[in-house]
Amino acid sequence: MLSNREAKLQGLREAALRLRRNIWRALHAAGSGHMGGSLSAADLLAALYFHHLAIRPDQPDWPARDRFVLSKGHANAALAAVLAQSGFFDESLLDDFYGFESLLGMHPDIKAPGVEMSTGGLGHGLAVGIGMALGAQLQGRDFRTLVMLGDGELQEGSNWEAAMAAAHMGLANLTAIVDFNKIQQSGPVKAVLGLDPLADKWRAFGWEVREIDGHDIGAIVDAFDALPYAPDKPSLLIAHTVKGKGAGFAEDSHLWHVNAVTDEVYRNALDELGDAQ
Repeated sequence: MLSNREAKLQGLREAALRLRRNIWRALHAAGSGHMGGSLSAADLLAALYFHHLAIRPDQPDWPARDRFVLSKGHANAALAAVLAQSGFFDESLLDDFYGFESLLGMHPDIKAPGVEMSTGGLGHGLAVGIGMALGAQLQGRDFRTLVMLGDGELQEGSNWEAAMAAAHMGLANLTAIVDFNKIQQSGPVKAVLGLDPLADKWRAFGWEVREIDGHDIGAIVDAFDALPYAPDKPSLLIAHTVKGKGAGFAEDSHLWHVNAVTDEVYRNALDELGDAQ
């Protein structure tokens, strides 16, 4: 018999598996899209939406809700999938992903329930997240703000201006998550513009930092449960992930940052993932 913790973790693993299948479902409907960074973030998003965030899908504008911003907006197939699974809208909308007048495009749009910020222009999400966190602080509210960043996105200098500001303001209600899959659109991050030593850079900017395996559900849950990591600093979680996780043909390849999704690609992806509950 599974312990309560293991049963919870198993449920989150199944949710992440279903997320990956729904990511492919959405991109197959569109005919193409950004699968690499969507798949790498699936375990993190499953833990966020089905364990950590205080949200009410039937009341997407609930004032006390936690705010989540997907700054790496090209991974909207993952956000759309998790919002659908959470109940913000029907999963059937994934079959119209990137369709004419669809709520769901290649990047997040606030017209879709549950989307806090229209993103896609990289380097903007953290600064807007600071505004949300500061707003909570000024209004004496206890909702939290979490922002997911791509590793290639950190090559945008605006992130470091935001990082400096958040630490200066002591925004302990703000968490940044780096989906560190180490591959960006044109190749390995270290070859395009290296980020190391990444954790030390954030610490130097005044953040409290943790690093985990971003596909270990237990480690992800423990990292979220430990927030904030310091009482007077913003928190950074560096999640080491695999680009294209769950589809062997797409893993660790910049060619699958964005690509076509034919019927054959879709079948192959689902065959690798197996059954989802």
